[in-house]
Amino acid sequence: MNLEDKEIQDFINRQLHSSAADLMLQSSKYPHWDMKWIAQQLTGKQIAKKKLPSWFHNESILYPLRLPLEQCSSELTANYKATLVNKGAGIDLTGGFGVDVFAFSKTALNVLYCERNEILAKLVHSNFKALNTSNIDVFIGDGIDFLKKQNNLDWIFVDPARRKEGERVYRLEDCEPNVIELKDLLLQKASSILIKTAPLLDLQQTIKDLCFVKEAHVLSVNNDCKEVLYLIERNYTGPSQIICCNIKNQANEYYSFNYEEERNTLTTYSEPLTYLYEPNASIMKAGGFKSVTAKYDVFKLHKHSHLYTSENPVANFPGRSFRVKSVIAADKKSIVKHKASKANLACRNFPQNIDVLKKKLKIKDGGDQYIFATTLCDDLPRLILCEKFTA
Repeated sequence: MNLEDKEIQDFINRQLHSSAADLMLQSSKYPHWDMKWIAQQLTGKQIAKKKLPSWFHNESILYPLRLPLEQCSSELTANYKATLVNKGAGIDLTGGFGVDVFAFSKTALNVLYCERNEILAKLVHSNFKALNTSNIDVFIGDGIDFLKKQNNLDWIFVDPARRKEGERVYRLEDCEPNVIELKDLLLQKASSILIKTAPLLDLQQTIKDLCFVKEAHVLSVNNDCKEVLYLIERNYTGPSQIICCNIKNQANEYYSFNYEEERNTLTTYSEPLTYLYEPNASIMKAGGFKSVTAKYDVFKLHKHSHLYTSENPVANFPGRSFRVKSVIAADKKSIVKHKASKANLACRNFPQNIDVLKKKLKIKDGGDQYIFATTLCDDLPRLILCEKFTA
């Protein structure tokens, strides 16, 4: 079927708030249409509307089955990756839905797209034409075999997938392709390698396994950690710089450190002062818990709480900032006394999880008040009542 058929496209656009199952129930009304394929396009457009907005608005884009769409990068993270590779010739060994390749193509001289799934690769090839790209070459087959025949590459991108769908993976060696085994080949073919992984992988162990890691970029979008990127340069021997980026609507938040700095930072602790700070998701994933105290002149509440405080406001703290109103006991009587029965509750290093505590204290979600249930430097659990603050 031709997605550029205006009647079909209009039909899909009218159904954007419907489910694929709802569409299938209408099959008898349109016997000349492949409603299963149209339902697939509807699902794709619904995912793309938020994840790939410029693709969503291009009515010539074809969408695959759900899994490649769920696994692909968002436009925001793909565009970030494109800033990390140089402007020369490169290859994406695990092309998928092609979002990263398209982002690379905007600045690179030439990009090779590799994908083993023939149906997906042909669909993506059609999309590259719809996106008016002229510097992407498509190869259908095993990317590693194709790489062995290549010369004069400046960079390589690879997104290893877990070997069994649905299983949690914590080591790169449990992913396919196994870049730990292949790193000599990768560095032989290009001087710069960019590897994308899921946030679940252990950051420090992955840096140790890979070697030559110049930078590790921990990416979040609106405080939701999405992926980690490892930039490898041939023969690099310096410390790996950890760059935490929280991509936001207004301006991105950045924080960088290395693990030697983290180990050598002497942490100071304090009871909650006038202001409270919660680092963003990228910093929490990267583990820059001690170094942040030195760079922003704040105190930590407890070794394991990862909340910070100061007497004076800290401008541009990479995370959320609050003004402390009260520090109270974790009991219903204190909640009632301080009129905190409606609040946004979060648990950070607290004996009870959020669901149990919310039920115990009878707290309803919402409002402008925030409560952090945490353990303070005296090892006692407390509730910190606060309100949002912008320095």
